[in-house]
Amino acid sequence: MGEFLVLIGGMTTLISVFTFLFGVCRLIFISDNKNKSLKIILYSVIAFVIGFGTCSANFSLSGMH
Repeated sequence: MGEFLVLIGGMTTLISVFTFLFGVCRLIFISDNKNKSLKIILYSVIAFVIGFGTCSANFSLSGMH
């Protein structure tokens, strides 16, 4: 079960990084609705913290000697 949670946490972290970059690009280049872009950036930071915390809490080096 630990490897599954590490995988899900890693995928969440990776997706949140891409979402953050999308929000920043939208804020800089499109800028039609800055409020929505800032919400995207905020939610991606929250998802990054959750994904990274899940990944690091369940990661184990016991299989590597």
